[in-house]
Amino acid sequence: MQTDFVKILTEDTVEMVTDDTLREMKSHGTAAFPFQYYSERFDWSRLESIEWHWHNEVEIVQILSGSMECKIGEQEIGLQKGDALFINSGVIHRYQPPKGRKQSQCKFSDIVFAPELIAPSRSTIYRKYIQPNITHGQPFLLMKREKDWEKQTLDCYERIEHLCRSEADMTELRIQIGISDLWLHLAPHLERPDTGQQNNKNILIQARLRKMMQFIWDHYTERISLDDIAGAANISKSAALRCFRIGVQMSPVGYLNDYRLNRAKELLVSSHHTVSEVALAVGFDNVGYFDRVFKRAFNLTPKQFAKQNMIL
Repeated sequence: MQTDFVKILTEDTVEMVTDDTLREMKSHGTAAFPFQYYSERFDWSRLESIEWHWHNEVEIVQILSGSMECKIGEQEIGLQKGDALFINSGVIHRYQPPKGRKQSQCKFSDIVFAPELIAPSRSTIYRKYIQPNITHGQPFLLMKREKDWEKQTLDCYERIEHLCRSEADMTELRIQIGISDLWLHLAPHLERPDTGQQNNKNILIQARLRKMMQFIWDHYTERISLDDIAGAANISKSAALRCFRIGVQMSPVGYLNDYRLNRAKELLVSSHHTVSEVALAVGFDNVGYFDRVFKRAFNLTPKQFAKQNMIL
């Protein structure tokens, strides 16, 4: 197996490290060869979600067994066995268990690569066939092998997957050729039907959303208001509400509370702090309120959650 290109992840090993704008900090491949193949297996009964994040690289994920959902803006994309999803560069997204799931286990693979792997950023190929699609192209494409181009793209994907797991000669070169072939089938379908005005509006919403998320990540331990969050992007409260509704399907304060609660879970299972100390550490100055919203979110009080995880 080409271990340089393959990483195995489970709910116990997945770690979403992002910077203050939610950009994922984990390196996918190396600067010299920006490509990584992941084999992932999650038990959704143990993992609530893979939180909101984005990366400069593009990503293709294919479901091998089970199912999951990917949230992108207002879209909730259900993925079943055999389905594959392309996620464009810079798109904020999140993985989560499917609604009404019948099974908790999900196994999938994905490849993450920098568009510059196909051609240098100053080249004609990049300027004509890559840059327009990652800057103004569709944020995602769902592929189900129902159309010829979907079959061709996924055949390319599976050849790349095989290369990653083999001991073939000149593997990097073969992968680069495979990625180029994949892009050849995929790129024509990335063109947006949107008008230029609508496309610019979507880009602006994403940019504002990243700034407000950055502010929340920086200041979630403090007392912050909707005015503060909107001010981070220099927009009105109503515009902030609209951005969050379109981008992550919740209010800014709802997102703030969710973020605080997830940080609280981490503290409860990684420290011996009291519930009161955890509540204050993540920005809740009312312990009773913290207890209620935690139970509403996770069906357990903070103390029950900590005890269940053998901390208290």
